[in-house]
Amino acid sequence: PSCQSPQPPLPTVKYDDPYRPIPLASLGRAQVHHLVQFFTATHPNPDLNQLNAIARIYIEEATAEGINSDIAFCQMCLETNYLRYGGDVKPWQYNFCGLGATGGGEPGLTFLSVEVGIRAHIQHLKAYANAQPLKKKCVDPRFSLVKRASAPYIEDLTGKWASDPQYAAKIKKKLQALETLL
Repeated sequence: PSCQSPQPPLPTVKYDDPYRPIPLASLGRAQVHHLVQFFTATHPNPDLNQLNAIARIYIEEATAEGINSDIAFCQMCLETNYLRYGGDVKPWQYNFCGLGATGGGEPGLTFLSVEVGIRAHIQHLKAYANAQPLKKKCVDPRFSLVKRASAPYIEDLTGKWASDPQYAAKIKKKLQALETLL
């Protein structure tokens, strides 16, 4: 028998109520084709092979760690301007969430591959979401810098993940658009 206490099941949430807090540790509902459809509605000419792979990896990594893949994918769209970048972080860094990019030309962290960059993103969200141990080897160099469980809801990311006072509202707006496809 395991010495660990069983974890309660993750909640399933809808994104259509702008006033309902959305937990980071919840079940993503979108499948790969939903994420691709959502993405291409805003950025109509992506590399579809790359986009399908990114969507699949987001779902796999987030599911493994008990983090909502829909939230993570929408956050990636916000942080990278739908993989068009244009800020301090460059595409070759595989940094899909601006880890370590603090503005003023600071490019943030660079990861070895798409998979590692997405895993770091998910792990950083998990650090904020709860105090549960990681399921996979830690690749997020900033994981230990986060006060664990200090931002369990999207709304809590404003001022912690980004200084933009509309940060959470922007992610929620993307989730509401995704909701129309589910």
